[in-house]
Amino acid sequence: MAGTRTVLEVDPGALGDYYDWLKDAANGDTLVYWQGDLQYDRQVVIPATDLLRTAERQRITMLNVIADRVFKDAKAGELTLTQFKVGESIYEYRATRRRQSYPGQPQVSIPHDNLVLA
Repeated sequence: MAGTRTVLEVDPGALGDYYDWLKDAANGDTLVYWQGDLQYDRQVVIPATDLLRTAERQRITMLNVIADRVFKDAKAGELTLTQFKVGESIYEYRATRRRQSYPGQPQVSIPHDNLVLA
């Protein structure tokens, strides 16, 4: 039984949406937190003087906040990070919720077809 898949919209409210998902997600639920080339996209710099691209600059800033938070939560054992190759230099970055299991609880199996551990 696979968990549910949620796509995070990276905008000014994304961090709150991420925390809501993390709190409510069951073991095996997956959050797609970015699609593209994360390493490249995180390095994009838009000068503060470029007023026409303020929204894009805010989106890149929020991407960095979300990616850092997801990485910290994965290191803490809350998530498993994987990537799915969509196309040339385009990946879907996924965080799958891990919850502590206890004896007697059903185990959730997560299919990892075509996924690469991050």
